[in-house]
Order: sequence, then structure tokens, then C-alpha cells
Amino acid sequence: MGRNRGELIADLQRRLDSAADPGTKAWFENYLKHAIAYRGVKTPAVTRIVADWRRDRGLGGLSVAEQLALAASLILRNHAEDKFAGTLYIQKHLLRRVDPEAILATAEDLFAARAFFDWSTCDWFSVRVLGPLLVRHGGAVAERIAGWRTAACLWQRRSSIVPFRSVVRDEAYHPFIEATIASLAGERERFIQTGIGWVISDLSKAHPDTAAALVERHFKDLSAEVIRRHTKHLPRHVEYKARRRTGPARGPARGADGKPFARG
Repeated sequence: MGRNRGELIADLQRRLDSAADPGTKAWFENYLKHAIAYRGVKTPAVTRIVADWRRDRGLGGLSVAEQLALAASLILRNHAEDKFAGTLYIQKHLLRRVDPEAILATAEDLFAARAFFDWSTCDWFSVRVLGPLLVRHGGAVAERIAGWRTAACLWQRRSSIVPFRSVVRDEAYHPFIEATIASLAGERERFIQTGIGWVISDLSKAHPDTAAALVERHFKDLSAEVIRRHTKHLPRHVEYKARRRTGPARGPARGADGKPFARG
């Protein structure tokens, strides 16, 4: 990069710190059960600060590759707002200009580097970057994202299903959704289960028969939380809840490879 990336990031961090509110920081950290540190800046303020920073520092004059690397460096930082800033930068300024392959490769590098370690920042990236990427570029992107369902990283596996919320109305994506849920449903990990649940919930509003078929197919593996919270729009919701309460106990917790987790 022609300019000092560390200095650019430090400048943005100073701007975020200047807008930080201790009460907002405490609220978010409590809500996220202290899974990630917050500075205390709400989303509209982060959005404004990123736009001002980009304009003031002339970042639009950098190549798109340099801008993508700068955004990725922000996502690698520890604070939530820094990660949000990098995600917003990609969403607002790069999605229409960068080859989807470059964004997907960057995403895979971020997962490998453990840049995501809580559901909030993971879902921000899924909903604001990966979902729109699916909408814009279709099948090849869908196949790449769905392929993450066997990844070692929990958050990458969650991101193999959550972005499909953006395309549930389009039946062309249903085979990807069905195959991904089939791969993930056996996992007991809550954040995998709720990722599945989100997609089933959205699918149930547009294609209730398809959603109901998925619930029936994987019923024994879906968590009580998914049945209770994410089948509300299906006609048999009350029946599902009763059946889930009285049904047989689930088997041992399993990972992506289908093998039981060791209990410690």
C-alpha cells in the first residue's frame, strides 16, 4: 500500500474513540456476554465515521486491492466497531467494484486468521457482504459459500448458511440451502443451530412447504430453540413444539465430521 496502513487505521480508531460512549460500550458488551470488546459507538455513527475517514484520507484514490486489504486489516482488529468499519467499507465501497473471487478469498483468509469469534460480527459480515454478493453473482458464489459447511472454523460454518437468508425467495438456491442444512443439522453447537433456524424462518415466509419439508427431514436434529423460535410461521408450529418436548432424546453432540465431541 502506498500509504502507511497502520497510520490510516490508527486515525480511524481515534475517530471511533472520540465518538465512544461508556454506556453504549457496557450495553453491547453485556448483550454479547463479553464475547468481544466494544468501544461504545452505535452503527449510524460508525457508518458516518467510515465515510468521513475515506473522504478525508482520499482512500478512493487507492486501488481496489489496496482498499480491500485495508478493510480486511480493520476486520482483523479486536474491537467490534473496527470489524464493523471494515465490513461497512466493503459493503459500501467495494462490493460493486471488486471481483467476487477476491472478496471470497479475503473472507476465507479472515476465517483462517480467526478474525471472527462472536456471532454479531460474523453475522454482520454474512448479511452485509456475503448475502449481497450472493444476490449479485449467483451460482458460483453460492457454491463457494455453501462449501464452507465442512470448514474447521465454527464461524465459517455458520457463514455457510446465514448469507442464504438473502436469496430464500429464489428457488434456484434451494438445493444449496438443503445440502448445507443436511450437512450442519447434526451439530449441537448453538450458533450452527440458530444459523439454520434463521434460514428456515425466512424460507417459511416465502416457501412454507419447502421450509416444512426441511423441518420434518431434520426434526430429530433441530434444537428445541430452533423449533420454538424459528418455525413460528409454519402452520404446524404448535405441533412441532409439542413433539419436540415429548420426542426422544437427541444423540451425542457431533461436529462437522459427524463424530461425537469429546466431553471434558
